[in-house]
Amino acid sequence: MPEVTSPDGVQIVQRHNITSSKPESCSDLGPIFRLGPLDQLVLTFIPVAVVYIYTASPSSTTIPIDKLCQATSLVLNTYPHLTGRIGINEDHGGAHIHSLGTGCEILEATCDKSIEDLGKGKVAGLMDLPGKGEDLMAPYDLKNVKMEDQVVFTIQHTRFACGGVALGIRILHCLNDGAGFFHLVRDLTSIYRSLDNPEAVTIQALAPPYLANYENEVSEEDKERDRSYKSVLYHLEPDTAVELAAPDIPAPGPAQERPKITGQVLHFSTSDLDTLKRLAAPEEGYTTTFDALTAHLQQRIYQARHRTYESNPSLGTLGEPDLLCPIDLRSHLNLEKDGLYPYNAVLTTSATFPPEILTDNTKLPEVASKVHKMVRPLGEGDAEATVKWISTVDRSKIRHGYKGGTGGVMVSQWNKMDMYDGGVFETRPVLVAPPFTPISLHDGLGYTIPTESGDGIDVYLALREEVWAELDVGVSQGK
Repeated sequence: MPEVTSPDGVQIVQRHNITSSKPESCSDLGPIFRLGPLDQLVLTFIPVAVVYIYTASPSSTTIPIDKLCQATSLVLNTYPHLTGRIGINEDHGGAHIHSLGTGCEILEATCDKSIEDLGKGKVAGLMDLPGKGEDLMAPYDLKNVKMEDQVVFTIQHTRFACGGVALGIRILHCLNDGAGFFHLVRDLTSIYRSLDNPEAVTIQALAPPYLANYENEVSEEDKERDRSYKSVLYHLEPDTAVELAAPDIPAPGPAQERPKITGQVLHFSTSDLDTLKRLAAPEEGYTTTFDALTAHLQQRIYQARHRTYESNPSLGTLGEPDLLCPIDLRSHLNLEKDGLYPYNAVLTTSATFPPEILTDNTKLPEVASKVHKMVRPLGEGDAEATVKWISTVDRSKIRHGYKGGTGGVMVSQWNKMDMYDGGVFETRPVLVAPPFTPISLHDGLGYTIPTESGDGIDVYLALREEVWAELDVGVSQGK
């Protein structure tokens, strides 16, 4: 019997276990595949999840399921670690991969609506999709937040009534960051397009996870040296290690006590971004488009929250306004010198902002300058020293400076990633978007995403429902 997963008529009709077409690619890794220290900083239940939408081809079937399964089996020859299962290291709580060769999973599903029906006559956007995209992803069991022995890589292939297809692709974040995720999709599509002549496709070999075995290769003297490094991004909290918890899962209690977090898509045109960059320009130095947009969001979200909490005392106290942004270390550490680096290559940067520069829109240059400095914190040698420090301390006690809570904002920059051109099977996708799920609906979490047309940036943002009514992100032409 089909598995009904959505009130919009999505049904899972079959499950396919996919293994590498070359079993030796898994056996060559040995019984345990060690992840690097940057991978082990990521909570194992958090995924990277993206929905791809493809309209129907007038002349052929769009992404036949058998071809997708075949291409996935071939790409696993290069990414064999994705056929394994998560294990937890008892000494420091970090993850590794075992049971290599067990396989990933492709779910075959149908939806009894067309893409145009969902979009009310136009190509559907994320907010029009079943479950705002969540129902186009494979079901996700969060009862075991350590994710031990669960599938680490899934694709849900959903065929709409019109013949169009959605691919909901999910990989556990402890195995890759955003850049690594889109590397894999690009390789999958390259293989798919060349199934008639697979030898014509050259997939770049993977580099090993950075410093994956470092703690076992260096002397105690070297470890003591590494532990003495004073990280500018992280610190240790002795005796406060806790079991993994899922902060995005509502805590037990009456439903009315849980804040309702909802997601929306905010569009900033190229003209909007040019205006923001001009308004955010400091008297000395420079600011990037990301600095200006992030500063603008930080200001406007804080202002909306401030109004909301002032007018609704029952909501409690508004937390300190702080910001978190990941930074990519691939160039800092030359991680791709030995091959493609699909694993985690990010560190967390954060800063707390004075309320007085957030409530005054004329202070946008000051906010943007603070963002600019925040995401460029590393001096010469700091990246390597930080990763070695992470390798030699108890990972379960590592904390960053981001306080989160009701004042926190987190922004991940995806708008420069190869999301559309890298997603071509037969045709280019008409939409590529992170779905709003129980995990991503975290108050203040946002992604900057490229648009299909190339005009500007979309921000996929989750906020407390009461705050949305107060939010004004319109771009003023002043200054």
